[in-house]
Amino acid sequence: MARVLNVYTFVLFIFVCFGVGRADDARTSLIIDGGGLHPDNAALFKRLIAAAKIDGRTHIGIIPTASEKRINVNRFVESLQAYGVKPEQIQVLELTVANAAMQADSPKLVAQIRNCTLIFFTGGDQTRITRALKPNGRTTAALQAIYDVWKSGGVIAGSSAGAAIQSATMITASGLPDESMDEGMDALDFGLTQSINKPAIRGLLVSPGLGFLESGIVDQHFSQYRGRLGRLARAAIEEKVRYGFGIDEDASIAVATDGTIDVLGPGCLTIVDAAGATCQDGPLGCSIVGVHLTCLQRGDRFNPRTGVITVEPDRKPIEAGKESNNGNYLIPDIAGMGAVLQAMISGLGDNTSRMQIGITLKHNHHYGHGYRYTFSKTEKTRAYEETNDGRGTVTDVRLDIEPVSLTLRSPETALPLDLPDGPSRRALEAISFRGILLADDQGLFRPNDPITKGEFSCAIAQSIRLEPARKNPPVINDLFASSPEANAIALVVAAGLMQTERGSFGPTKLISRQEAALVLVRFAERYRSEVLAETAVELKDYDFVSPQLRGPIFAAYGAGLLKANENSIRPNANLTRAEAAEAIYTTLSFPWKD
Repeated sequence: MARVLNVYTFVLFIFVCFGVGRADDARTSLIIDGGGLHPDNAALFKRLIAAAKIDGRTHIGIIPTASEKRINVNRFVESLQAYGVKPEQIQVLELTVANAAMQADSPKLVAQIRNCTLIFFTGGDQTRITRALKPNGRTTAALQAIYDVWKSGGVIAGSSAGAAIQSATMITASGLPDESMDEGMDALDFGLTQSINKPAIRGLLVSPGLGFLESGIVDQHFSQYRGRLGRLARAAIEEKVRYGFGIDEDASIAVATDGTIDVLGPGCLTIVDAAGATCQDGPLGCSIVGVHLTCLQRGDRFNPRTGVITVEPDRKPIEAGKESNNGNYLIPDIAGMGAVLQAMISGLGDNTSRMQIGITLKHNHHYGHGYRYTFSKTEKTRAYEETNDGRGTVTDVRLDIEPVSLTLRSPETALPLDLPDGPSRRALEAISFRGILLADDQGLFRPNDPITKGEFSCAIAQSIRLEPARKNPPVINDLFASSPEANAIALVVAAGLMQTERGSFGPTKLISRQEAALVLVRFAERYRSEVLAETAVELKDYDFVSPQLRGPIFAAYGAGLLKANENSIRPNANLTRAEAAEAIYTTLSFPWKD
């Protein structure tokens, strides 16, 4: 029995669990390939050829309009023949932008189209297809014939540009040369445009497609070309289309007459659900909040009418605590090839972590700007193990996108403004440059300010590799999961470097020097894999040290983690930010000479 995730109601869940995924008489109506179609993609070719056989007859018409070169058409014809289609069952329908004024209403071409059982649009520039078949919004005779073939039971298929034209809303890059790739941020930086006849306008061009797919917007080359997720999310939100379908290269979806979608693979289908999501734009960038993502693999199925996802039966659910990965890292180029899949699958779905961060950046000399992508688990997130194709399924992950900026100047120009001169400066520079202890929003390190427990935990967590607790994670009652300190605090508590009191951590509380001594000793011993000696020394304020903390005080003093002033350790004074930085610097034992 197939495992099913129901996005809406328990009743639908029961229906699908008992196999109610689509009507038994539903047949393939559309085949949409993400581009980069390889001749060895047997799943697509076999599905396409089977769908093209209607009432015992097969006749495949190929529309090459999107491409200026015939090499892709010739390769596709060769592939069809290699899978057993006879030459007389294949016809290239001669329609180009150059001849469209005459050919698009030609009775001869119309007759050729009406003879087809399947019509395939090749890749290239999708606007060439719409300009030829639907000039200025007019439905040509050729396009009407295509609609008639489809409505009477024929199949529409296409790859790359031939995929993009199938939805009612079609997207493509704008303001870039035809042979250039969108760097992945144009839709976020410049927004949407409908100016199809003004090719210099930067942004994401949104124009009418041919409207075969009614359930959402198609984007292709999804995991291979830069920044497809951001542009599809923005297009879906602003065009008020609930679903966006991001199809990987050499992956495809088969859409049945009842609207259900089968994923053929071997690549992935990323579903962008924009219901309830918002997009706010302004001088300082675009913010997108509340998109939900699902990554489906070969054999999975999706019903856009109900929101029901049916997972391929061989994929086993990943149980909490049995994830392959325990903790993740920042993805420094979330617009890069495969980065979104890494975030969704290994970074989150098959991971104990509940959040995965990725960034995308552009720079102009010393200045950089970009966007931070935050992927997070929801109550409905489910993950399924990889099968032989090496990929897993992940459902209902939340995505938020926010603008960020950074400097690409020499690090000397970005140092906090108030670092003191003297023997401690090199330590503070090292800790500041590596992001272990951060300056505030005014660029001040505040070296003499007391450090809070939350700041201290973040500095410790940035200095040593710690893994989340797989079992019995710490319960911290006074910390919101959305807090920027939440992950670091959970790590140091799970590692036993810091503690809670009756479930409370107190992130804003200050930490005394003797309390810090215990943390610093535990940190140093774990980092160095050695036990620090607790050699007693004469201290003027020894009596003010708590009995249970005297050992850590001696060990911290002996290791140079805490300094005494005229034999006074000041156990109850607050640890300052500079003292914390110097102690961490000493523990890390950098290789250069001071």
